[in-house]
Amino acid sequence: MPQRPIADDERQRVSSYLLSQGEKYSWLALWPRVVDARIDFLNTLNRVSPEQAAWKPAPEDWSIEEVAQHVLDGSRRNADMIANLAFGREPNLGPQGIGAIDPAQRAAALSWPDLVDALLDDSRQFSNVIDGLPEPPAFEPRPAHPFFGPLHSRGWFMFQRVHDLDHVNQVNAIKETAGYPEGPSP
Repeated sequence: MPQRPIADDERQRVSSYLLSQGEKYSWLALWPRVVDARIDFLNTLNRVSPEQAAWKPAPEDWSIEEVAQHVLDGSRRNADMIANLAFGREPNLGPQGIGAIDPAQRAAALSWPDLVDALLDDSRQFSNVIDGLPEPPAFEPRPAHPFFGPLHSRGWFMFQRVHDLDHVNQVNAIKETAGYPEGPSP
């Protein structure tokens, strides 16, 4: 499903939220919010068959497996960004630059069951990203997210929460679209 455009006032509101929450709360206080959002995302994948995961409402729309691949790709890159920024180091963005944190739509690199397993493993790893990070971390906001501007390490940590919840809604919308294949019984 194409992403809806984000209005400038919404961008500013989300950016302010990410930065202020990260400045107000410790890593530990933020942790349940981030982990809860990931669990919500994982729960949207429960009982999704490979056929349902591959289905698209329209050729240009996203499938559930493409959404899952996107969350996995972004989460892996964001974990490295968070750790580097917390210590005041420049993040390693690679050739894709900041776009690597919120990667474009792409086909799943794994079978559906293997992709779900990779997401479960990444979720375990991401939930531990705060282990060993300084308290307080460096708070210099950088680099700039394409929509929300520069974020500091805790802002990027909270970004993962917002990102995962956005994709919870996207997966649920796919499931509610006319033509979505019948699947296994609950």
